[in-house]
Amino acid sequence: MRIIAAELSHETNTFSSVPTDLAAFERAGIHRGAEIERHLANTATPFAGFLDAAAEHGFELVPLLAVWATPSGMVSGDALATLVDEIIAGIQAHAPYDGILLGLHGAMVSEIDPDGDGYILERIRHTVGPATPVIATLDLHANISQRMVDFADILVGFDTYPHIDQRERGREAATLLLKMIAGEIRPTAALAKPPMLPTSQNMPTNREPMKSIIAEAHGIEAHPEVLNVTVAGGFPPADVAEAGFGVIVTTDNDAALAGRYADELARFAWNRREEFLGGVASWEEAVRALQAIEHGPLVLVDIGDNPWTGGPGDSSELLRFLLAYEIRDAALALIKDPESVEQCIAAGVGHEVELRLGGKTDRLHGDPLLVTAEVRMLSDGEYVNAGPMHAGVRVKLGKTAVIVCNGIEVLVTSHAETPIDLNIFRSHGIDPTKRRVIALKGKGHFRASFEPIAERVVLVEGPGITGSDLSRLTFQNVRRPIWPLDDMEW
Repeated sequence: MRIIAAELSHETNTFSSVPTDLAAFERAGIHRGAEIERHLANTATPFAGFLDAAAEHGFELVPLLAVWATPSGMVSGDALATLVDEIIAGIQAHAPYDGILLGLHGAMVSEIDPDGDGYILERIRHTVGPATPVIATLDLHANISQRMVDFADILVGFDTYPHIDQRERGREAATLLLKMIAGEIRPTAALAKPPMLPTSQNMPTNREPMKSIIAEAHGIEAHPEVLNVTVAGGFPPADVAEAGFGVIVTTDNDAALAGRYADELARFAWNRREEFLGGVASWEEAVRALQAIEHGPLVLVDIGDNPWTGGPGDSSELLRFLLAYEIRDAALALIKDPESVEQCIAAGVGHEVELRLGGKTDRLHGDPLLVTAEVRMLSDGEYVNAGPMHAGVRVKLGKTAVIVCNGIEVLVTSHAETPIDLNIFRSHGIDPTKRRVIALKGKGHFRASFEPIAERVVLVEGPGITGSDLSRLTFQNVRRPIWPLDDMEW
């Protein structure tokens, strides 16, 4: 048995001024063929789950391409077409085959097609024909379209946020594919999309309301005719018609059952919608939290410039805040500023530099901050995540400098990245458990590693395009009316 596998994943923030061209995917690292197993085996990723299933069930897995690019702006038409052409050429070159496994995100937007993931699935379906099973994994923040459902046999979404179950969902997708090939199941899916556009600061699945929504989904999955239930919170900064909450119920050849359960779960989520709001402290409340620390660390997270929601990563607002209140014994990750990194390299370790730090991508994420700092460390910015999220995955920040400003250690990087793992600090000589304050850019993924070490977690919202305040964004294409942009009933 021969199964073709590929991953092409991007979460597109259409309000970002940072384009996602082919070079952006290449910088992220495109793995091909045999090197995919070398890089992704035994990692907490969907592709590792595909590999696990191949080893367990003894089928031939043919890995073609794997790339996950940091969220950013619109994917160029050339990038999407080139990468999909490569996948299709690989599929054709390895005929005959029995099925296709894909690792997608579900919130890709491209110049040539606003439904980037629908485009991928449609082109692959037209290549392999209607009889070949095609199953894809999706991110929990997917903006699921009917087109995606129509051109895949099954879509398997992550059940967790932070996404610590990616490997398990990859293994589940492969297992379902084998059952299809054996003729044991005939998947029939129903999609329900309540008119909801929730932001994700209150979307972690270990707390309400998603904890109860996922529990309901798992209860439905216990029905003997239900193959999979996927709950997607959606991704608001992708300004497309499909943006927002979605539920897919896939049954074994029972369309009525799939539709009924999908509608029931969508209504359950709609009734909990108000619980997605809030969760963000004012800067004044953050000051009081800092003053109340007993031992630390207090984990202070700016959600306004989160690279994994498409922020450029170059806001200096967290550092500006910590300096203004004379906070000491703090470490901050990160500020993307390759120009300042080069200044640090030129000055050398142990020397003082004057930097115009951050605020260089656009005027949406605050102004540059003038600082005088000591260069503590220079590195290549590479480390391996300890997990639980993306365990074993190598991260590349590009050339990186650790600077110290008035007792605050700051990682200044060449590439944008959301700090989800303690090793981002440990690889740069900083023990995050020993600092009074850990300052991060993020939304929810940081919780997997940083919440267990935190005395307290406080979210704040600096300027930017990735926060909870959707009034900052000029939507043109989302379906209307939609909550919370519109006061409505459903």
